[in-house]
Amino acid sequence: MKQRLLMVGLAILILMGPAPGLCQGSPAASRIDTITDEGVVVLGDVTYTIAPDARFFARDERSPIAISAFNEGDWVEFSVNADGQIDEMWLSSE
Repeated sequence: MKQRLLMVGLAILILMGPAPGLCQGSPAASRIDTITDEGVVVLGDVTYTIAPDARFFARDERSPIAISAFNEGDWVEFSVNADGQIDEMWLSSE
């Protein structure tokens, strides 16, 4: 019984992550609705800011690229930090 309660408690903590529908460090895929020079990205109708130390990668997920390589309509994968900011984003093959 204690193990079951512990598992339920852990599941609740995970589901209450900082970004809706996305747990910290877990990658998600979406299409870029809007991307601004001010560091704001709208992905799947959710608005994110870009972390100051964010990293951006090409489709191979290893080659660094500039944020200017991303355009509205591109499919991307991304992860968020504890503050709900995008800390990594890479072009997706979807």
